[in-house]
Parts: sequence; C-alpha cells; structure tokens
Amino acid sequence: MVIGVRYDDVLNLRAGPGTSQAIIGTIPPTNMGLVASGETRELPGAFWVKVSLGEKLGWVHLGFVGYAGGVEDVTAEVIDDLGETPSADTMIELGLIVAEAMASEDPPSEIVRVTPVVTGDLHEVTYDVIGFGDDAVRGVRLHVFGQPSGSGFTLKSIEMMVICGRGVDDGTCV
Repeated sequence: MVIGVRYDDVLNLRAGPGTSQAIIGTIPPTNMGLVASGETRELPGAFWVKVSLGEKLGWVHLGFVGYAGGVEDVTAEVIDDLGETPSADTMIELGLIVAEAMASEDPPSEIVRVTPVVTGDLHEVTYDVIGFGDDAVRGVRLHVFGQPSGSGFTLKSIEMMVICGRGVDDGTCV
C-alpha cells in the first residue's frame, strides 16, 4: 500500500530506482494494490523497491510503501487518552487531534493527511501517522469520522489500520 503521500499528491512509479529515472506512472495516496516483486536497490540515502501496479512494473521509494495490517476501532482508546470526546471547528482539525494523539514523540512521527474531507451524514478524513521507529510497525492509517455539531464537528469513531514494514501474518505485523 502507498503510505505518507499527501491527498493532493501522487507516488511516482519510475522506470528504475532513483529520482533521476523516468516516471512511467503515478499512484494515488490511498492505493492498496501494489505487489512487491522482491527486488530492492539501495542508493545513497534511500532504498527503492520494484512493484507491479496492474500491468505496469516499476520502482518506488521504499519510504512510501508498507503492508496493510489489521483494522480495529480505537475510538474508546483515543477518548480515554484525551480525557474527553474531541471536537473541532473543521474535520481537518478533528483528524489532526486524533492523529497527534496516536503519534510517537521519540522518534517523532510524521502526520500526513491522505484524503480530502468527505461529507455526508458523517464527515470523514484519513491521516497516516508514520515513523514509529519499529521496523515491523511503520505506523497507522486513521480513518476519522465526525458528527456535525453546532459550528464544528465531534468525534464519532476512528478506524485504525496498522501499517507494517516487513510483512503481515493474519493481520499482525511480522
């Protein structure tokens, strides 16, 4: 899966490892359809991995891919950690409150919004929190649902998907 790519950006699929290689395709920030080929190259400052995306075969920066782990509802856990059900003026702010509650301090996590806000009966937004300092668990993807209330939004629920770095066995990072 693609991780840590902003909602208004794409991950480049390249003809070879490295940023100097030709871009042969682009991958949206929430794509879950990449298949690793097993080839990896180390360049100065970065690892690159060969992947297939449908009929295309190319290379991506390893820092922007991971394995989708298990999904669970962490609403109660976050509310307990914060001491209250969070509210905010916007869904972007509400999602950021949740993401910051799940982030690590050492090493500091990177928080990236990977979807625009989706509106409906409930509003929703998705954030990646990556950089946990664990080669098995790279981070989490948080799908935050908010209920419109007054002039803002109140947290309704949070679905958390674990982002694994080395692989997944029965939903658990290995």
